Amino acid sequence: MYASVLASLVALFAASSHSSGLPFVELGAKDLLGLPIQPFGIIVATGVLIGAEVMRRYALKRGVDEDDLRGLTGWVVVTGFLGAHLFDVLAYEHEKLAKDPLILLKLWDGISSYGGFLGGAMGWWFYVWWKRLTPGMWADATGVGLLLGFSIGRIGCTLVHDHIGRATDSALGVDYPRVELAARGVLEEIQAHGHHAGAVIRCHNMAMYELAYLIPVNVLVLWMAFRKHKRYPAGLLGVIIGLLYAPVRFVLEFWRLNQSDQRYVGLTFAQWCSIVAFGAAGYIALQVAKRGKPHPLEEELGGRVGGRTASLIALAKADAAAAKTDDAKADGDDGKADDAKPAKSGKKNKR
Repeated sequence: MYASVLASLVALFAASSHSSGLPFVELGAKDLLGLPIQPFGIIVATGVLIGAEVMRRYALKRGVDEDDLRGLTGWVVVTGFLGAHLFDVLAYEHEKLAKDPLILLKLWDGISSYGGFLGGAMGWWFYVWWKRLTPGMWADATGVGLLLGFSIGRIGCTLVHDHIGRATDSALGVDYPRVELAARGVLEEIQAHGHHAGAVIRCHNMAMYELAYLIPVNVLVLWMAFRKHKRYPAGLLGVIIGLLYAPVRFVLEFWRLNQSDQRYVGLTFAQWCSIVAFGAAGYIALQVAKRGKPHPLEEELGGRVGGRTASLIALAKADAAAAKTDDAKADGDDGKADDAKPAKSGKKNKR
């Protein structure tokens, strides 16, 4: 396995020395102790675990109950994977569905990123409603973990070339062997957009572009999420993630192949989802900016709390304690002022 990875790196540098495009390097299945290992699955699983841990750290810092945290994480992961497959079949695999309706149950056969977002969002909404949780903070925690986990998953998509786009002359394109494109069933459509001779055709690697964009987005969001001396209104991080992701996904979809992503009134399923996501995130962002407040930290709540009722009680206690402190300070100031008056009056009588 390691020898093949090393050989791939050597091929990468060798090809880059005589090609103005990026070389085609595929990370395929590897054998480990006689068992076939799919690097893509390992990368995706790693992304889920890391994203869940980041979500956990963010949420626990804000005093949430660990049962709520585990429950919501489980719901989002399970419904996310279900939605990823179901929406992939319903939006993209009409012919396969007509031939084999049981494909809906074959969860390993195709996934859609926006389908995963929709499925995860449904599971998230139901759990938050069921447990009466405060949605703003939980949206931030889930969004921060989901963004990082999804971005790591895009590394896998990049290496297995799941999202090959149209032909290009850009130096950022990947030089795909013609036989590879034919094996993936996309050669005919790529050639339909122009004559491309030779054994190599340069095409867009859509997942690679998206990954390159998501790296600085992750840096920004994580910096905002874990700043020590600055807290933002609850829910703001979640809508910022939506506002930043939707536009780039909408633009990249124009380089998609029609065969891999069907059009609905001229736009792909992901583009319509991007429009809806951007509009919803923009509306919620305005509401959060007007009325939102930062969620208190664990030390401000006096410990960990569970559910919406306990959170509201803890918040009321925190407000009462703050009001009591303000009253004590005010009484202290009045006492000082009263003490000062007799002294001043005494001076006058002495005179």
